[in-house]
Amino acid sequence: MEIRQLTTFKTILDTGSFTKAAKTLGYTQSTVSAQVKALEQETGSVFRYERRQLSLTDTGKRLLPLAEQLLADYQQINHLTEQDKITGTLKIAAPESLTVTHLPAVIQAFREQYPDVDLQIANATCSYNQQRLLDGDADIAFMMWPTLATTSLIEHDLGEQSISLVTAANKHRTFAQLIRDRHEPFIINEPDCSYRNQFERTLWGDFHQRPQVMELWSIAAIKEMVESGIGYSYLPTATIAQELQNGRLTTIDNPIHNEIHAHMLTRKQTRQQPLIEDFVQTTLANWAN
Repeated sequence: MEIRQLTTFKTILDTGSFTKAAKTLGYTQSTVSAQVKALEQETGSVFRYERRQLSLTDTGKRLLPLAEQLLADYQQINHLTEQDKITGTLKIAAPESLTVTHLPAVIQAFREQYPDVDLQIANATCSYNQQRLLDGDADIAFMMWPTLATTSLIEHDLGEQSISLVTAANKHRTFAQLIRDRHEPFIINEPDCSYRNQFERTLWGDFHQRPQVMELWSIAAIKEMVESGIGYSYLPTATIAQELQNGRLTTIDNPIHNEIHAHMLTRKQTRQQPLIEDFVQTTLANWAN
């Protein structure tokens, strides 16, 4: 097995095709195919096509975190003469709500300390972020969730996250009026969203009401719709702080008991642990609720 075979394997996965990987690496497509074939002679099949989409086999999924670590180690070896530099890649999975509010200050502080470390940040739902961490596709995962019970991961509770029920500033509605209006849509993100579930669970459990849902997967889009007077939403207060301050949105007093906390998760054993631990400490030092 050669480093270039692992590099090709990772590039195919990153670009999504053999053709794009060949272009990225400056190889012919036949060279890429030959390197994958040579790799699979030692490991077994690593790629498969499903509905014209390239994906990893079970063997490929097990190989990926090992290949990434070997490539990171290889990069470190190549930089042994640069004793003052710490390099590498940290992959961070986070929900949009934390990426646009809390993470910028953390990222800025970490980059000041480690300017040569590449930070890759991907947004997805909280449960998917956790699964990416378990699968080795992320080094650090952030979640907005109630209390977590995990024995396979290291969890840092970053504190309760304020959630606000909001509507357009020119709409003066009480909570009771809002939930009785069947024509007023609840504008919110994906079904897996923890604070959406908290709102809908309370609405049904305590008031036997189910809202008319308008589902959008972007907080920016949700805010625009609510500001336009189309409906109402239930969002992390940090994501709407500017709109509340500028008077474009207004909060509605509500009886919902908030249990949502921000969480940071890491795996228990990884060869990048010192760098990950430094990121954890930077997060704890720069996290503002």
